[in-house]
Amino acid sequence: MASFEAFVANRYLHTRRKGAFVRVMVRFARWGIALGVFSMVVALAIANGLMEEIQANLFSATGHFTVAHLEGEIPDTQAALAKIRATRGVVAASPMRMDHGLIRPANSEAPPSPLLLKGVDPASAHGTSRIFDSLRPLRVEDLKEGQILIGQTLARDLGMRVGDPVAVVFLRLDLGLSGLQPKMAAYTVAGIFESHIGEYDKSWAFVHINDAMRLAGTDQAEMIEVRATSVDAIETAKPAVLQELNQGRRGPFFAQDLRDTNRALFAALKVEKWMSGAIFSLIVLIAVFNIVASLVLLITEKRRDLGVLLALGATPRQVQRLFELHGLRISIVGTLWGLGVSVPLCLVADHFKLIKLPSAVYDFITYVPLRLSLTDIALVAVFPLLVAWAASRFPARRASSVDPVDALRAD
Repeated sequence: MASFEAFVANRYLHTRRKGAFVRVMVRFARWGIALGVFSMVVALAIANGLMEEIQANLFSATGHFTVAHLEGEIPDTQAALAKIRATRGVVAASPMRMDHGLIRPANSEAPPSPLLLKGVDPASAHGTSRIFDSLRPLRVEDLKEGQILIGQTLARDLGMRVGDPVAVVFLRLDLGLSGLQPKMAAYTVAGIFESHIGEYDKSWAFVHINDAMRLAGTDQAEMIEVRATSVDAIETAKPAVLQELNQGRRGPFFAQDLRDTNRALFAALKVEKWMSGAIFSLIVLIAVFNIVASLVLLITEKRRDLGVLLALGATPRQVQRLFELHGLRISIVGTLWGLGVSVPLCLVADHFKLIKLPSAVYDFITYVPLRLSLTDIALVAVFPLLVAWAASRFPARRASSVDPVDALRAD
């Protein structure tokens, strides 16, 4: 059974006799709250989607995290690999080495291009990186010593094709007849990949790990790339791997993932998310002023009715709750309208990728992703209700302080 306050508030909210201006103010308040809720949900969904897409694309080309040693090289690569692969939560692990240098076609006078060269194990590299899914014409498992895999953008910029010889100058010095000279190596382009991430396609290349170890004069890997069951599983898999390698002590092995190296980027995305949500919440605050105005007008219009209610035994506290509930119901309706439009729209637009982005500007995000979070939806739903309730308390208190004698005498 509905309470006395709820019954009267419902009658005031749906009255059709007088107070046309009050009804217009109530409608504006509802529409304003609905627009604010809609904007907040969409803004937070876009921020979530961009963060997830950037993170997914970054982790698609590399392992979820890398394990390294304080000495610069893994002392016993095979033993470390065995321990990592046996750790719970680890899907794949692959040894690698990294070098920086310059690359250019061997039979061309084209200027060299900067390069990040990764020496990978062909047998296990595909397990930690999805960048090799687009590799053509061979598979990474078929990579042989003396061959190199380059990105689509780099191949286009330097005019290189599969089968072309290339020269790579490394940022390593070697003692020659004329003194210290940079190390050089010749490779044959065996495949071209396209990750759709500009930095990778333009300046990354892969060679056999034996070539990389021969260049460094060692037989050990520099790092081990590890892929966990998911991005979220990094938080548990990384400490578990270090626990196994360091045997429970603070040892020489350490791990790092792209969230560590790109901490400023992800922090900026989080700040942008909450800043955009805060800005759109101003629409809700503006709509709340309409709730306050409508309540003030309603109290003025219903002053005689309030006097009658108080004279018949209604308490000031009941009158106050009546108008608080009135403002709260306006906010509830507007919030439901906003959620009812924004949530399905985000789900449909994200599923069918309706909002396209120009590929010339965004090279690895082709559409606007809208990813909903239950926590964000809950915050957006609660915020206008709290604000409306707080704003309704002032006019509700004024209504509860009406003197029934003065109210009836005035009429």
